[in-house]
Amino acid sequence: MKARDLLVRKLLPCMLLTAMHYAIAEDTANLKAPASQRNFVTCPIIMDTEDVPCWVAEYEGERYYLTVQTGRGGGATVFPFAGMVNHEMLVEGTVTDEPRICGGIVLREAKLSPMTDVTPGCGKVVPGEGYRTKGPRPIGPDGDPPGPRETTAIRVSRGPSRDELAAAYAAAVEKRAARTFQVNYFFDSNYLPFPLEQRTVDEAARYAAEIDASKVKITGYRGRTVLSTGGVVEEQTGLARARAQKIADIFAFFEFPADRMEVAWNEAAEDQGGVRDFELRRATIEVLP
Repeated sequence: MKARDLLVRKLLPCMLLTAMHYAIAEDTANLKAPASQRNFVTCPIIMDTEDVPCWVAEYEGERYYLTVQTGRGGGATVFPFAGMVNHEMLVEGTVTDEPRICGGIVLREAKLSPMTDVTPGCGKVVPGEGYRTKGPRPIGPDGDPPGPRETTAIRVSRGPSRDELAAAYAAAVEKRAARTFQVNYFFDSNYLPFPLEQRTVDEAARYAAEIDASKVKITGYRGRTVLSTGGVVEEQTGLARARAQKIADIFAFFEFPADRMEVAWNEAAEDQGGVRDFELRRATIEVLP
């Protein structure tokens, strides 16, 4: 691992905000996510499956597959992390008709956000029911029915290769092109998970230095999620500023000139009507030549 990456990782663990209570805003009770979505707050369930646990959730009498304990995986377009025992979770995803996994309906374009507050007893462990999560990465876990059979797992598309990404980066540096980087977040947090989000901030800082950027504009935003049951859960006030300022602190740590940085934030909580609302929990980094 490069020294620069290590420095970023040392800075980031302190960025998780202190515990707070999310709330369903009373004046938004008329809002409801489309039938194609499942957005809900739940206590996740851990199935004792082989080789690693499978995380599922129950919602309105139906089981939904979330992820596996290995972390990012399971084939979602937005790769969710495993949950946390004794913490509720905000589930945001699109319903599919794919073969079930661990007995649950598969959600894609999904985001899983462990809530910060402790909820004792949340995250119970249940038997594996014969399901398996075996298979080489990046193959996801097996689906229904349990027991020996050909896998029904779906191969995950990982996008451009490292060489392709490196070539695109080098071309942008050579052209000194203006670039905008977007960083996404868990609900109610300014923590930057490893590797994607941390790498995004690191690449933006490195790019600004390599093109000797005339200005870097960092803007933080906060969001809210329209629930399937109606109403919304909204991130805390002040989070947009916290997100922007933490990224600015990283740029300052890497000695990018303060007089070339513009730090702004928009505290208006945004949503997309219950479809991929998590995309608006973000900060943007505009690097100008």
